[in-house]
Amino acid sequence: MTRLVYKVGSGIATAALLASAFAGAAFADTTAEISGNGENSNNTITTTNVCEATVIQKNKTKVEVNAIVVANTGGNEANNNTGSGVTTDTGNATATATVSVGGSSNSATAPDCCECLGGNTNATISENGNGSTNDVTTINVADTLVVQKNKTKVKVNALIKAKTGKNKANNNTGGVVDTDTGTANATLGVTVTPSSNTL
Repeated sequence: MTRLVYKVGSGIATAALLASAFAGAAFADTTAEISGNGENSNNTITTTNVCEATVIQKNKTKVEVNAIVVANTGGNEANNNTGSGVTTDTGNATATATVSVGGSSNSATAPDCCECLGGNTNATISENGNGSTNDVTTINVADTLVVQKNKTKVKVNALIKAKTGKNKANNNTGGVVDTDTGTANATLGVTVTPSSNTL
């Protein structure tokens, strides 16, 4: 009899400890009781709590740019002039192509699976007969799976030309023939912002 009372007291103390560990959290409680069975009976309480959380995020970015940029200046002609001088002046030729691609992004806040396992399990086995076997088992399973994927593909086909000059001054008589051509600038800028994952 003394042995039975000791087991019951130990079980109550354990239950109280679990209750205090999750005090203040609003979780579902589980209550199970086995009592009043005869001698040599087998009494078992098994509770299983399962929490599964799955977060899957995927991004795919595909960019294809075909650009043709041409800037021409010059090509002036001053031919067959007689007498005073001839002056030709051409401005600058500038060709610019700029491509900017922003990377894709994933942001996820995964749930805390341990939180949903915080309910109290109140299991009571009492007042069973002599020689009875009593067992209480609680199983908690928490499984969190997070998958994040990013794929960025950028293809740029660019033809950039800047031409200046090709001025002609032929067969002129007398005076000074002056040809002045500006600068030719060709610029290609490609900026790709990398993809990102935040968990």
